[in-house]
Amino acid sequence: MDTRIAAGWPKMIGLLLLSLCSGAATADTPAIVLSPYEATYRTKAMGMTMTVERKLVQEASGYRLSSVGSSFLASLTEVAHFDLKEGRILGKDYSYELKSLVRRRREVVFQPERGIIKSLRKDVWTEHPWSPDVLDQFSQQEQLRLDLRAAAQAGNNRPQELSFKVVDGARMKTRVLELVAEETLTTPLGDLATLHYRQRRAADSGRSSDVWIAPSLDFMMVLTQHREDDSLIEIALESVSVKPSQAQ
Repeated sequence: MDTRIAAGWPKMIGLLLLSLCSGAATADTPAIVLSPYEATYRTKAMGMTMTVERKLVQEASGYRLSSVGSSFLASLTEVAHFDLKEGRILGKDYSYELKSLVRRRREVVFQPERGIIKSLRKDVWTEHPWSPDVLDQFSQQEQLRLDLRAAAQAGNNRPQELSFKVVDGARMKTRVLELVAEETLTTPLGDLATLHYRQRRAADSGRSSDVWIAPSLDFMMVLTQHREDDSLIEIALESVSVKPSQAQ
């Protein structure tokens, strides 16, 4: 195997897991608790696979979201801690570590008491002004569940557009997801009705990122596909167990 491919594959997997699936809550979003869960995802890229075990745990001090994946080439660990207030995720901290032929680490530390957000990328720390609507690239995926559930409760079962603000190192970007269609996917859990969203990109970017969300599974991500030139990375849900949430 080409060592350049071996080194690049886990990087692309990690970035895709980080970059997709979120929306920004509106001012009148009702207070909602997240349901803890355990899920298994299977990632495919360049003929290789990685199994990722993801857990959302409700703790006395808030929520802990974790994801652990491994293959014969790499291991991936992500952890995010956050609070939940009026349907809005308030980040505390986030860490991401990829071990393969190369080693990568990212961190985000939210410090509202100091009015800043610290973010580590490529061994360089940067600071940004703190804002309650800024998310790290992992807990943002739970914000998508919250926003879609809130929209459904308000009678809008298929929001046409979702936007969110995310911090990653020196970058602070607003990303937009646009509804493509309502589609039924055949999965290991059976046929599931899903909402298919695509990330807005420049027409000449050469990239596309799509995500399919299942309302019947508490708006869990069922499938993600990222295409860049002729390369396809796919993340598919294999199993999920949703637990009753606790009152906050």
